[in-house]
Amino acid sequence: MGKAPTIRDVAARASVSVATASNVVNGRRPVGEASRQKVLDAIAALGYRVDRSASALRGRATRLIGMAVPDITNVFFASLIHGVEALAERDGYDLLIVSSNEDAGVERRRVEALVARRIDGLIVAPATDDSVPRLATEGLRLPPTVLVDRGAGAPGFDTVSADCEAGAYAAVEHLIELGHRDIAILGHSGHLQNIALRVSGCRRALGESGLEGRERVIYGGRNLDNLRGAIEMELHRADRPTAIFALTNICAFAAIKAARGLNLDIPGDISILGFDDFAWMSALRPYLSTVAQPKEGLVEESWRLLMRRLSPNGAPLEIERVELPCALKVRESTGPARPRLKAVAEA
Repeated sequence: MGKAPTIRDVAARASVSVATASNVVNGRRPVGEASRQKVLDAIAALGYRVDRSASALRGRATRLIGMAVPDITNVFFASLIHGVEALAERDGYDLLIVSSNEDAGVERRRVEALVARRIDGLIVAPATDDSVPRLATEGLRLPPTVLVDRGAGAPGFDTVSADCEAGAYAAVEHLIELGHRDIAILGHSGHLQNIALRVSGCRRALGESGLEGRERVIYGGRNLDNLRGAIEMELHRADRPTAIFALTNICAFAAIKAARGLNLDIPGDISILGFDDFAWMSALRPYLSTVAQPKEGLVEESWRLLMRRLSPNGAPLEIERVELPCALKVRESTGPARPRLKAVAEA
């Protein structure tokens, strides 16, 4: 087996100094774009790999970023990972990904494992709103860390979130304009701030239309079948809702399955409006009306804030809290409220 290429080999191939090649690899100082590209091309041609463990032992930057999410199988969090991974690749970092399975204890162990790898920075969609701040208060020395999606009010951390309250307000306002007065709001739990804000937005829209107290907030847990069962109970009622506002993509899927299982027409018998926007929502008819979260913005702002923390300028930085707008996308699954002509048979 041939000898592994060194940073000197990279510098020679790129016709730059060893210091310049090293700065591109380690990011300690800025390098002109032309020289930077030469070095990146040389790295690709030679198959050069940074010895992360050696860098860590020398106390240098490892060019490793950690990312922790609650559920790696959830399409929303998977899209955040995909976006961060692309930015890491662009800027010469490697990304280490862990999942907490929505459990703060698991999250602690996973984050401790990332910190032990001497990561340079960390992006976390926390298991709970206070789980990451609690790690810091309990003595875990975190690298520069940005919280995304959850934990928007966490003290001491840069945070990036969507304006969930305004997004939910727009959704329920749309349903009210279509004549809906009995709206079921389906969520998995009220314990997270972003879900509580969505419920608050719903209540504000109803209150401003003279419908205060008319919301039906239903929490069905994280399991798809449990969520489906919870909303089916509402649809069996004589005064069943004419619309469902699902607070997550999983809740939207559960609502659709419940309506289909009960042979209810969408939107003729029941309008359904979701939160989050993904390809499947415009792949099956009727296309799902939804509140689209700014996934690209969440990724870009999280990365910007982390790179800001990692920049070696030495100046103290103020905590930044970024809140990005959502967008209501009206499609086919919401329509005018109609009289409840169809009785739903017991399963």
